[in-house]
Amino acid sequence: MGFLKDYPGPGQLLADHSAFTGDPLKVNNHIHTPFSFSAFGSVEEAVRRAVSEGIGVLGINDFYTLDGYGEFVDQCLERSVFPLLNVEMIGVSKPLQEEGVRINDPNNPGRIYISGKGLANPTLLPLPLQEKVADVIRESNRQVAEMVRLVNRWMEQQGVGITLSVEEMMREQARGLLRERHVARMLRIRLNETFAEEAPYYQALKALYGGTDPTSRREDVAGTEDELRARLLKSGAPAFVPEEENAFMPVEVITRIIREAGGIPTYPMLIDGAGGSITTFEADKEALLQSLMKEGIRSVELIPLRNRFERVKEYTEYFYNHGFVVSFGTEHNTSAMGPLTVSCKGGEPLDSRLMEITFQGAAYVAAHQYLVEKEGIGYPGRSREEMEDLGRAVIGHFLQQQQQKFES
Repeated sequence: MGFLKDYPGPGQLLADHSAFTGDPLKVNNHIHTPFSFSAFGSVEEAVRRAVSEGIGVLGINDFYTLDGYGEFVDQCLERSVFPLLNVEMIGVSKPLQEEGVRINDPNNPGRIYISGKGLANPTLLPLPLQEKVADVIRESNRQVAEMVRLVNRWMEQQGVGITLSVEEMMREQARGLLRERHVARMLRIRLNETFAEEAPYYQALKALYGGTDPTSRREDVAGTEDELRARLLKSGAPAFVPEEENAFMPVEVITRIIREAGGIPTYPMLIDGAGGSITTFEADKEALLQSLMKEGIRSVELIPLRNRFERVKEYTEYFYNHGFVVSFGTEHNTSAMGPLTVSCKGGEPLDSRLMEITFQGAAYVAAHQYLVEKEGIGYPGRSREEMEDLGRAVIGHFLQQQQQKFES
């Protein structure tokens, strides 16, 4: 990451910023942007909204793609927000799939989401690994294109005078990666454009739903898109297209890609985010910890908004106290535009301990990005405490530079 290249060495940074104490900065280390799918219309909007909420450290976390990194860093530097560069991928554990074990996808046994924190920028993966990621993106685009074909056929059969275009969707909504959510969003937009009056609008939806009345109101953007997905694109629906085997890489391949891209493999915990239940894989904290350590993973993240405060507190403190790096975020990977300030279910705010832990997690990732820039991937290891200290110094230096820039 270019702006870190000219920073002083670790010893000097620690000496210069040893007094960087004060309250932890507000952190959101997991948002999606339009480069995968997002509530935000642009990267600029995401960063601008973060600034308006007083967030000082922000992490991009798109699916599969790193294409948004350059724009994200530029926007963050322009607004004095420290940028963290992450990625998210979906893999599969064949043994757990065969056993019917749900991991952190509540609906698909064996399916696993994995994030990579603090990737190098630019990232130069070996060609075979680049091809694996490209294969997944091609498969996603193929699946969505087939969904669009089936949606168009269904709309013609139901007498709904709308046609979707993959090319238009890619041009207006996507940035190289098409996802199921893009189909629902584009269809909602076309319905709104085509049927200005309420009665024809709801009649068209009813026709799309095979004669069943819609339940979401027109003004509920995210709810309408979710209902379109459920009624048209999910299993058993008229435009459902099953995912092929090559849409998911094995866990060990994903963690290798993340490490070779300079990142930190990170396990996103679902905990009680699936309607209050906890998956078999996550129900026993000690067993979960041991399973992750066996895979060489010592970093976890939560999306607290989907979890009760007590559960966030329980799992966060348990993993942090056992030496893990812990990150929090909000995702923003639907059309619902909620706050970027991290909170728990029902809007319950983080307490001071959770704020401190998530800031320490951000400091660790900041130190990692700095060391990869200064010393390269595979830099000599340091303890978590040393990384946290160094990361706070890196962020302190960043803030000092930004202040000086605006004062000059």
